[in-house]
Parts: sequence; C-alpha cells; structure tokens
Amino acid sequence: MRKLLWAMAALLAILLVAGGAAGWYVRSAAPVTAGRATAHGLRKPVEVWRDSMGVPHIWARSEEDAVYAQGYVHAQDRLWQMEMFRRVAQGRLAEVIGPEGVDTDRFLRTLGMWRATAEAERRLDPAERRLLEAYAAGVNAYLQDRRGALPPEFLALRVTPEPWTVRSSLAIEKVMAWDLASYNVGVALFHDLRRLGVERGRILMPDYPAFNPTILEGPAPPAVPAVAAALLDAASTVHASNSWVISGRLTRSGKPILANDMHLGLRAPSIWQLQALHGGALDVAGMTLPGVPYVVAGHNRAVAWGYTNAMLDDADLFLEKLDPADSTRYLVPGGSEPFRVLVDTIRVKGRERPELLRIRWTRHGPILTDVEARADTQLLALRWAAHDPSPSYRAIRGLNLARQWSDFLAAVAEFRDPHQNVIYADTAGHIGYAMAGRVPLRGSADPARAKRPPLLPVPGWTGEWDWRGDLPFAQHPQALDPPEGYIVTANNRQAAGTVADLVTGEWDEGFRAYRIREMIRGDGAPPQGPVVGAGLPEPPAAPARRLDAAAILAMQLDTHDAMAARYLDRAVAAAERAGLGDEARLLRAWDADAAADSRAAALFYAWYERLRHLEAVSLYGGSGGDFGRSAANRLLEARALPWERREARAAFEELAARAMREAAPVTRGKTWGELNRVMIEHPLGQVAALQRLFGFSIGPAPRAGSPTTVNVSHYGGWRFPATTTAGPSERHVVDMGDVDGAGGFVLPTGESGIPFEAHYRDMFDMWQKGGLWR
Repeated sequence: MRKLLWAMAALLAILLVAGGAAGWYVRSAAPVTAGRATAHGLRKPVEVWRDSMGVPHIWARSEEDAVYAQGYVHAQDRLWQMEMFRRVAQGRLAEVIGPEGVDTDRFLRTLGMWRATAEAERRLDPAERRLLEAYAAGVNAYLQDRRGALPPEFLALRVTPEPWTVRSSLAIEKVMAWDLASYNVGVALFHDLRRLGVERGRILMPDYPAFNPTILEGPAPPAVPAVAAALLDAASTVHASNSWVISGRLTRSGKPILANDMHLGLRAPSIWQLQALHGGALDVAGMTLPGVPYVVAGHNRAVAWGYTNAMLDDADLFLEKLDPADSTRYLVPGGSEPFRVLVDTIRVKGRERPELLRIRWTRHGPILTDVEARADTQLLALRWAAHDPSPSYRAIRGLNLARQWSDFLAAVAEFRDPHQNVIYADTAGHIGYAMAGRVPLRGSADPARAKRPPLLPVPGWTGEWDWRGDLPFAQHPQALDPPEGYIVTANNRQAAGTVADLVTGEWDEGFRAYRIREMIRGDGAPPQGPVVGAGLPEPPAAPARRLDAAAILAMQLDTHDAMAARYLDRAVAAAERAGLGDEARLLRAWDADAAADSRAAALFYAWYERLRHLEAVSLYGGSGGDFGRSAANRLLEARALPWERREARAAFEELAARAMREAAPVTRGKTWGELNRVMIEHPLGQVAALQRLFGFSIGPAPRAGSPTTVNVSHYGGWRFPATTTAGPSERHVVDMGDVDGAGGFVLPTGESGIPFEAHYRDMFDMWQKGGLWR
C-alpha cells in the first residue's frame, strides 16, 4: 500500500509538472512587446510602442517600413484570424475541421474568390506590389522569428500557418465584398414565392418583378452551407451601420465632427484592430483589418472618413439552359457556348484521398447549382462584381494619404468593392459624402434605360439582363457641404430617382436615419407620416445646437426606438383587446427607450416578434416561413392582414391580441436586458472544455437597443430570452478641431487575438457602457 501511495503521489506530481509545463507552453503564444527584435527586410529601424490598452503605434521612416511593421504586428496579435480569412477565400476549411467542411469548401471554391484574386494581383503596378510585398514580408518575419507556441487555435486544430503572400491580402477584399445577406435574401425569397404563389408573394415584395413568373419553376438557388455562412458573415460588411458628419457651424470647435459605427457580426476577436501608422507620408490612426495593410476607417491629420453599407445589389442569379444537342454547352443569344470546366481537389483532414470538384463556368459566372449536385436542363449561374478585378487596395491607401476633398473623391472612385457609403470631414471645414462601389447597368449601357436590379433569377439565354457596363462614378450619389450642415447615412436610400433605382430596391427602413437627424436638430418628437415605401419625412427644424464629441458619442449610444414609437399604439390596443390592463398601462407610459432596465421594452419587443411569427404562420398556411421586419411593419402600418380579404382588419387585431397574450407571461417581471443578452462568440468557445480553459467567448451580458435603434442590437428569432449576435463592431468619433484630443475609438473585445491576454477583452465594458479610447 505504501508503494502504491508513493507511486500515485509520483504520478500526480508528474501530471502537475506536465500540466504546468503545457500551460506555460500554451501561454508562450503571447507576443513579446518589449525589447528589441531583429526582422530581416527593414530598411531602417522601426519603433512600435503600445499604450495601456495594447493599441500599437508604429513609427517608421518610410511608408514601406511602416506597412512591414504593420504586418509583423498583425501577425503577433491576430495570426489565427488572418489564417481563417485566407482559408475562407481559398475554400480550405476541410483540411482543418475534417469532412464537415467539405460542403463549405465546395461552395467557396465554386464561388471563386481565390481565383478572382489572381487577376487583381496581376494588375498591380510595381509600386503597389512593392508595398504589399513589404506587408507580407513583415508577417513572414514574425512567423520565422517567433518563439514559443502558436496561438491556441492552431494547437487545438493542429494547423501550421503557411507564409503570407500578396494574394493573401488581396483575397480578404473578396471575403469582405461577399454580400451574403443579399444572396440569402434572394434564396429565401425564391423558396418563399414558390410556396406562396404570385398573389401572396406580393406581401413579401410589393414591387413584384414583371418578368415571367414561370421562371420560378426552375431549380432553387443553393443555400449557403452553415459553416460557410458563419465564416462569411464574420467578415461581411452587410449588416446595418451608422455614420454621420456635422458641419463646423453646428459644433463647439467650429470644425466638423464625424461619427461612425459599423454593424457586423460580433465575434471574438473583433474583426478590427486599432492602430496608428506613422511613416513617410503616412500619419493615420483608426481601424485596421488584420491581413491587409493601412487603416480602413479613421483619420489622418487633415481628413477623416467612415462607412456604411450602400446595400448595392452587385450579384445577380442567371437561369441558364443546356444546349439540347450538346450537354457540354449552354444557350446564349444567337446560339450556344461551351462551359469552361475547372477541376479542383479538396483535401480533407482524416482522409487519404482528396475530394474532386468539377466547376462549370459560364459567361455570367460559376454554376452554383452544381454545388448541390442538382444539375438539370436549367442551371443557376452567379454574376458577381467581385469576380472582376478591383483596385480597392489603391482606394484604401488613397484614403490614408488624402489631404482634401479631391484626394478623397479620387480614392473613392477606385473603390469597386465592397460597396459603401463613405462620409468625409476635413480640417479646412468641409463635409462630404460619396457612394463607392460598382453599379452594374443591366440590359443597357445607358443609365436612363438600364433595368432595376432583379431580386429573383432572370433568364440568361436572352441577353436582356446582361451587364452592359457600370454607372459612371460622376453619377454616383455625392454631396459636399450641403446647406443642412450635416449628412446622415444609416443604410437608407441614398437619393430619389433613376440612379437610386439602379443601386437596389432593398434599403433598410429609415428609422435609424430619422432618429440621428432628429438628435442633430435637437427635436425629440416621434416620427409622423408614412414610413414604408417612401421613407421617413425630414424631422421638424429646430434651433441649431453647438455639439461636441461627447454629444455625438451620446447619439451613438441612443436607444430611443423610432419604430417602437410609431407602432406603440398598436401594442397598447393589443393589450387592451387581450384584457391585459397592467400591460396596457405599462406600454402607455413607455417612452420608446429600449433601455436594458425597461420592462415595457421587454414586453413590446416580445409582442412585436411574436406577432411577426404569427403573421408568418398565417400567411404560409400554418407552417411558417421567412417574414422580414419590413413586411411586418407594412402590416402594422395598415393594421390589416391583406390575405384575409373579408376580415383583414379584424384578423390583424385578433392576431395582435393573441401575440400579446402569449408575450405577457414570458416578459412579466423581466427587464429588456434580462431577455436580450449579448454574447461575443469565438468558434472554439462552443467546446465547453476549451471555453473553461481559455475563455474564448466573451459574455453573456445584458444588452440595450433593438434592430432599429441607433445603438443597434441585432438579436435573432422570435423566442425570448434572445441573444444579440451583431452590433457595433467599432465606434469612432473624430472632432476635426482636435483630431487626437477629442473623440476616440472602441472595439467590442480588445486588441489581442490571444484569449488569455489582458487585451483580448479589456474594451468590452467600455464598449457596453459607452466609452471611447484615445
């Protein structure tokens, strides 16, 4: 027994020592941020110092050395994030996660982001290539010189990073450009219209397409595989965003103030890293994207800029027909053409043999239905702007170096994708706006005769929907120093008329834009007049206030809901009809503020989402289906269910009362923050043991706001409690009267991508409570 006890004690000691050694080794992945490092390839010494939040400030003597050091620092802090960006572009997930990644790789390889990047690389001029090579050299210098463990994701999945290349950086642009939500909206709409038919389908899309509805009898567009959807969504710019800029005549400093918060999926680590770059002509600070050189959004000493999604429709599905005489060809106007066939191999972790993939390519783009092995006499091809070469790298560099409005416009003109509304401010006192991105002209090269973007697949063999060119940049929506003294973009319609119709037909509703304008003008009245279709009216004029950076930040944090204010009387009426007097009184007294401690907000949103679900069940005949908030708001506007022709008003009122009866018990005694919690997830955080060991995911925590508040909270589904999974991926405010001292930046997580690092999560509380770092 004594020997057994000694043996067990010795074994325990060995395990403790081994565990300690393993823990020490894993933690050696933390970057070394003090002392000196020798990195081959630099022309002159570079200094990198980090402030108390871990934000890197890079000081170099040339632009080339600055981006070299930026690549080194990105690799120090965000190597796994960069690895995943590249693997998504390449379609190489199965090598890491095994057979469950095969469908994702098939879809991504068919989409062809990595192939499209090859042409973009070929078109680089020598100076551009030299700068991108300097960035890649910085990344590779860290890979070569680093000591200790790789970040824990590499260890957990047994992956070794490959050298970084120019093409690796350019490919991230394609990942960012993939308008996943627009594609998914089209796929969902196609399926829904097949279920509903033409008449009921008008409820989902009032402007039903004029082209032949028999197209709906063709093959359904393939859904994006779940893994691909999550990975693309993590790098997508598709979610709603806010940006605005205010003239100096409305500010305390007498100079413009710019504000921006881009709404993306909330992931750990954050998609962005804050950096300051100084070297050569570079003197810039703001949000950088690991894997790509320069600052994406921020300011230099003269100019500030920010973005929102333009909602531009730059991807069409074309229905193709096989040549009846030859299945290797497909029909085109006046005859047929052969498919271009690409054969690819997908390596799969745990398997000796690779998967073979055969991709058919048409004049419009790849055949997507081959991904689901659903080839038929009719096939679906994707025409996507990002398949074409884009000089967007040149645009980002141009924004970093801009000193005036003409420089800004020249840079934005190069911004082909991803499409964005770009706002502008400068120290000379000017404010401006320009829409970036390629606007395809369908059916005609004449903008006055071109067709509106289709939401559904269109015939590819007729040529009537072919892209004939692009809208000239000079005709893009633009503004410089408007008389109102401010410019607001919140994914709403850019302008009226033909040009706006060529952009898309699917803008976000204007509730956030209305509320921002309302706050700038200093008037708190709820919106009046029509909301759906024509958009929101201008807020009433009010005496101009003198605003500062703190006031602008307070606007970014605003949770007053213009949508809730508009439809609150419908909720009160539903409670009264349901015989719920306490709930009716609670809602009647509510100020439409989606505060985390509000019980009325909890009741309103639970009722709203339950009503939207019940409306979908009614529309689809009992089984439910997709039914967006825009469609739900149209019914709230009309207070009627149009498919119930005889009792449309009564049917709506009964459904609204039923929704209230079902929502009340769920929310009674609960605050909105108890029902809506934010969780910033890391994919490996779903593995309980890894989450306990490393704390990959951050949260949950109570969350204020809604999908229609300025401080946005995108929660999913209609059941509560709910989880917010998308929101402000950053906030920044810049007062051009004091670019370094007023305003600042914040991320939802932190600077580091290493889970046990202090700077992995140290901005979370600041992001939640409304602080900025400067």
